[in-house]
Amino acid sequence: MSPRTKEQNEQIRKQRSQEILRAAVAVYAEKGYAAAEIGEIAEKAGLARGLVYHYFKSKQTLFRELYDSMMDETRKFTESYFEQEGPPLDLFAGYATIVCKQVLEDPARSRFFSRISLDVHYLYTSEEFSPFEWMKSLIQPMRKAVENGIRQGTIRQGDANLLALQFWGAVSQGTNYMDQLQQELNSGGTADSAVKERLKLVLEQTVASALAVLRG
Repeated sequence: MSPRTKEQNEQIRKQRSQEILRAAVAVYAEKGYAAAEIGEIAEKAGLARGLVYHYFKSKQTLFRELYDSMMDETRKFTESYFEQEGPPLDLFAGYATIVCKQVLEDPARSRFFSRISLDVHYLYTSEEFSPFEWMKSLIQPMRKAVENGIRQGTIRQGDANLLALQFWGAVSQGTNYMDQLQQELNSGGTADSAVKERLKLVLEQTVASALAVLRG
């Protein structure tokens, strides 16, 4: 058997790193940062504990990379989404729906976003990272869409940054509630059909509430 090429080794490295990061999301969603252990992450990924340390020298290093990749992916998706053509309110409705559906389709990922703001101090000092600056970069595409809507008369007059933040806040609060409700209904033995119907109504209400922030 011939030795692996440099490209093959790099592909394996990326694959292993992604497996570890996906496992870290699942463990974090259940336990949070302080209680998450490298051994549990390794077990979830189906890898030896020592192999995790081969890719990430510490738990903090692992979760830093996880945080950076998750946040960067969210920012890039938001930028790409709001580059679409279309009525601003329709774009906001579609965006809110996508974010809400993520709670139902990938609850661990959603739980990561709802909890990580409480744990970011474990990862960075205040000099290294500013959540406010990250939030500004996230809502910038939304701000531009708000400005378009104001010019068109479909979004009410007001500070575009504040309106974008209020929209995002309404969506975030709604998704947090959906996640808690989904856990409660599932643990209570509620029939799947009833769970889906209840969550569908909450999703629609969340989207409507977020759009109400913007409507003129």
